[in-house]
Amino acid sequence: MFKPRTIFSALTAIILAFAISTQIYIQPAFAVGGTCNPTVGNLPICPSTAPSESASFVDPTATITNPTNITFGEKVYVAPFAQLDATNAPISIAADSNVQDQVKIKASGTGVEIGERVIMAHMAIVKGAAKIGTQGSTGPFTDTVTNTQFSNTVPETFLAFNCEIDGATIQRNTVVNFLARVGPGVTLPAGKVVLPGKNVTTYQQATNGSLGKVANLTEADVALMEGIIEVNEAFAKGYTDLARADSTNVEGINYAPLTLFNSGSLPQIGGSPTRDPNYRNRIIGNLTFQDSLETLKNKLAERISLRADEGEPFNVGSIAGMANDVVFHALETTSLTLGNGIGYGPRALVHGGRQVVNGVANGPETSIGERVGLGANSVIFRASIGKKSAIGERSAVFNSTLDDNTCVRPRVIVADKRRGNNGMILPVEW
Repeated sequence: MFKPRTIFSALTAIILAFAISTQIYIQPAFAVGGTCNPTVGNLPICPSTAPSESASFVDPTATITNPTNITFGEKVYVAPFAQLDATNAPISIAADSNVQDQVKIKASGTGVEIGERVIMAHMAIVKGAAKIGTQGSTGPFTDTVTNTQFSNTVPETFLAFNCEIDGATIQRNTVVNFLARVGPGVTLPAGKVVLPGKNVTTYQQATNGSLGKVANLTEADVALMEGIIEVNEAFAKGYTDLARADSTNVEGINYAPLTLFNSGSLPQIGGSPTRDPNYRNRIIGNLTFQDSLETLKNKLAERISLRADEGEPFNVGSIAGMANDVVFHALETTSLTLGNGIGYGPRALVHGGRQVVNGVANGPETSIGERVGLGANSVIFRASIGKKSAIGERSAVFNSTLDDNTCVRPRVIVADKRRGNNGMILPVEW
């Protein structure tokens, strides 16, 4: 049985790939100069009268606390069960940014300022006084993979799965990878990528690659970020259109938006197309469940977001149990295949995508075999997990194929492991 223990230090350029329970303050809707406060009159479409092409959209399950202290720019998408808490300080999110499922933003001090074209991926946490993507260079940067220089003059910033930003400044053209953290007072400068699982607590760690915490931004990183921004802009418009056609279209078990990359289907539950706006969780798009709806009500806990609105289809076997805050999603043109008897721990993320082989994403898609256990805060991305396996708490399996009966210990990252390739085994440092 494979038990990751060894730590490899030679991690360089392969890394990036790769809530309304709303506390509502009854205030007049306010929108001016391309910005909007998500008050009751501006939910779920913000501002309520904006054209679909420029509107922001807040999923009805998102928790918005003190909305008069929160400002959105145009085409912001806030996904299911995200939490924005501006009780103690303001939150601003500029145009073309997105707040994905289970993201938590809790502002204090001078507040949280999110710039344009910022990706806050599933489960990311931003807290304290933080600035994300509001300043920083557009290049030139040196791509150490291709040994070329490049600029990105319409910059992006990427906070990846289950990362944490605690009172830090994250400049434009940066990535904070999955299960990584940037601590109070640190500035991550433009052109840098925090490696998965790393805990960056000093400026030296954020700038000096020889200390093993960061690498250089690559053109492949930029291409991925550009694609994610386009998809989430399409979500802002697509969910706005669904809500305007019928407000119940964006609640419970329901349609995905019809887009260039998605068929806009309903879930198939127990053999039947199912739409149930009153269901407590968000189940969206082309998912097929072996369990009946009645069975799912007993197996699924709370605040669960299963979205086949980008990649599709998702084929889900009979579920052993699913704890609070679980998320399913997939990159466009990819699917998920999940076997029978899987147990999903709290805040587990299963994300579809093809494995990258020799620099090309043409490998196996994300799948999990039968009778697998996923620990709390675990991440599965671009990975195939063999049957009867166990993934520990706050661990990740990325760009890898694991054999049957594999045990991954808590706070471990398995990366780039495939048959004939031992890959890398890295610690989660916090």
